[in-house]
Amino acid sequence: MLWRRVFDPRQYPHSDHVTLSSALNWAQLTLPECGERGTRYWHFGNLFGEVDLLLRMTAPRGCVEQFLAANAAEPIDLEDRHPTFVTSTPDAWGWPDERPLNHYSIPAKRPPRPITELAADLDATPLADLFIHVSSH
Repeated sequence: MLWRRVFDPRQYPHSDHVTLSSALNWAQLTLPECGERGTRYWHFGNLFGEVDLLLRMTAPRGCVEQFLAANAAEPIDLEDRHPTFVTSTPDAWGWPDERPLNHYSIPAKRPPRPITELAADLDATPLADLFIHVSSH
């Protein structure tokens, strides 16, 4: 077999066939073990080398906080509490469009660093949500 497609049930429809670990490695992100089951992702690359990764992690608040700490996420203050990458995702993905979110950025570990936007709903119970958009462009 010359080509073997990778399938991961955590992928959203129409995602490139890459593993979650490969996508996280490209994005320079560390996912704690406690977040692996509650993570869904979409990865897309084009012929120009531009890559986008959308990731949603639903896990206990402590696990989301562990992700933020492991990736040295820093809180940022934005007037718009609804980032475009969250509100423009298909409703079928179950991403929110109304609840206020806390915003974060992640400093570069090694250049060139993709652009990383994070939004978290830490007030959700019993599970918190973390939404991530990583883009090379």
